[in-house]
Amino acid sequence: MKFNPQFFTTPTGHLLLIVAVIAVGGGAIALQRLRQQPLPLPKSTAIAPVLGPQTFTREGAWFKLPELAPKPAETVPVGPVSRQGAPKVATAAPKAPPILPLSLMAVARDDAARKPAKLTAPYGRLIPCETVVTIESNRLDTPVIGLVTEDVWAEGRVVIPAGAEVHGRASLDRTRERLAVTGQWVIVWRTADSHNGEELAVQGLALDRERDLATGTWGFHDGSAGLRGEILRSAADRELKLFAATFLATATAALQDTRTSAGALGEVAVPAATVRNATLAGTGAILREYAERLKEAISRDGFYVRVPAGKQFYLYVTQALNADQTRRGEPQPANSHEN
Repeated sequence: MKFNPQFFTTPTGHLLLIVAVIAVGGGAIALQRLRQQPLPLPKSTAIAPVLGPQTFTREGAWFKLPELAPKPAETVPVGPVSRQGAPKVATAAPKAPPILPLSLMAVARDDAARKPAKLTAPYGRLIPCETVVTIESNRLDTPVIGLVTEDVWAEGRVVIPAGAEVHGRASLDRTRERLAVTGQWVIVWRTADSHNGEELAVQGLALDRERDLATGTWGFHDGSAGLRGEILRSAADRELKLFAATFLATATAALQDTRTSAGALGEVAVPAATVRNATLAGTGAILREYAERLKEAISRDGFYVRVPAGKQFYLYVTQALNADQTRRGEPQPANSHEN
């Protein structure tokens, strides 16, 4: 039996299709309702009651200090006997009660005996200074003497006062043509209780200070390492001698007699073995040695730097300033150098 596709075009086929659609829709709606039903709630379990804070009362007796009964006043017979025959008596003052072991006693505090807090300043302080003498680098050991121009403060107190002296040692920096002052510095100032002054040794280096006091501006070189000054040339004639010696040493080599010699690369010119060539070669060697010595002398003593008095600079301290580490400059006895 074959299925006829034209069956659904007949009224009976239309009715079957409508019934099928209604059945499928009703089944879908019923399935959706079953899914939307809420799940049954779990059975509740009994919760144990929460216990509140419990209070315990303990009975006890308060500790009371024992009462000290005052002792009766002692009578001491003094003076003459009265007419009734009884001597006059004087009442003695009662004794102070004893001090219990747990008593607190207040002791007067001496504020003058308390040590003040340490007077310190942190690492890297810039101490403004000014030279008081002219400094020249042509000496092997050049002293640097300056004065502090502004107070150095820390935590509202003055650590280094203005007017203190600073002492250091300078050397020539040939590369930058400045005075380099590094290493140990000694700061000296006077206080009310020290006649010979207080000394404080610190580690630091000098930095150039370029400030216009009239306008309150700083220059381009402010804070750079070393002290700038006037550069003086002291070997102008030596430079001329160096040029002349170098020229003559080269000229003697060019004036030598040569001869042609065959080599692996062809013919080459070589100096001839003559008396003239020997004299010129020896003269040239002496002139070259003289030129080398002149060059070393010019590099060593060719110039020096002069820093005038009144030059401003910074003392950059590479440690913490601790004013409690100062020492007094005590004078030595007169006979200390006799032994």
